[in-house]
Amino acid sequence: MIKFKIKYAIIIALGISPIASLQAQNLDQQTALLVEELRLEESDMAMRDLPRWKKPDKVYINISRFTPDSEEQKMMLDAAREVAGDVEIIPVKNNLDEEIVNNMEVLISRCDIDDMLNAKNLLWFQHSAHGVDDCLTPDTIRKDFVLTNAQHTSGPPIAEHVIGMIMMMSRGLLQLHSAQIEHNWIRRASGIPIIEIKGKTLLVAGLGGIGTAVAYRAHALGMRVLATRNSSRSGPDFVEYVGLSDELYELSKQADVVVNTLPMTPDTAGLFNKQFFDTVKKGAYYISVGRGETTVTSDLIDALKDGRLTAAGLDVTVPEPLPSDHELWTLPNIIITPHIAALTDQGRWRRWLVVRENLRRYINGDKLLNVVNKELGY
Repeated sequence: MIKFKIKYAIIIALGISPIASLQAQNLDQQTALLVEELRLEESDMAMRDLPRWKKPDKVYINISRFTPDSEEQKMMLDAAREVAGDVEIIPVKNNLDEEIVNNMEVLISRCDIDDMLNAKNLLWFQHSAHGVDDCLTPDTIRKDFVLTNAQHTSGPPIAEHVIGMIMMMSRGLLQLHSAQIEHNWIRRASGIPIIEIKGKTLLVAGLGGIGTAVAYRAHALGMRVLATRNSSRSGPDFVEYVGLSDELYELSKQADVVVNTLPMTPDTAGLFNKQFFDTVKKGAYYISVGRGETTVTSDLIDALKDGRLTAAGLDVTVPEPLPSDHELWTLPNIIITPHIAALTDQGRWRRWLVVRENLRRYINGDKLLNVVNKELGY
């Protein structure tokens, strides 16, 4: 892990492009380090042990879903062919024709409900993004195919975005920047106390790939980290306590900062509502980088107005894009970014290396990474 971090830091410091770095390094070694770094989980069962699996003759890839750059697209396809061996890699575009849909067993693209349902022989669908709420309907959940996604790969940039929001709020930078624009020399931001975050408690709601990346960075800054997760109480050493999802309210009473990284599921819809904001430690910060539908916006606005929350940071909202006349824009104690926390100069290559590894594993009948539980929605 340390070697991987140093190597990546040198690449960035020297201004070497991701393309050049991939050309210069062994992709398999880089992927192995990335899998360790992101703590990617593999499935319980190897693909070869599933009744319907067989080595495919063809794999269809919508490469434009990974990058718009033609040079990068060529490199990605070449990298896929390295692990595909005698399996034919066929690049496709949006709006697949009927013949492809009728015959394809494997598609690497962004979710398209019609393609997923109409593909009679579909065995594996690799979603090019993290969230799968746009992939799941009652019919796709029932359909017998394996769905994988790019979870964890967006964790590093989103976690840095979260830390940036915390710093803006804790140092009063939101108000001070507004004063700068108005050429107003003020030494204290009104309404929001300037605090040190070392020793403060941060609660991660949803200790998945993004949540773990947030927790790691918060701990490194001296924060006490608590978390919830739906699956178990296990977690890394830098998280002091991992509770189950039904402990969210109790743990929120201790939190100076609550970071919502939850996916959108029937259980998480509207979870952060009046009852939550009544329970959370008075004066806490609230940050949401998961899905906008998990937060009841009107209840959040009320909590920001009456002091139950000191400030909030939102990278996701309902609706998106947020209308120009929406009340959220007018609040002095909120940071809003337009669902861009995952954007980064390194993200698409990180994502592609994981997808490429899954392609290698699928063709060989091995255990896949990032298999989605379609019933749970993540």
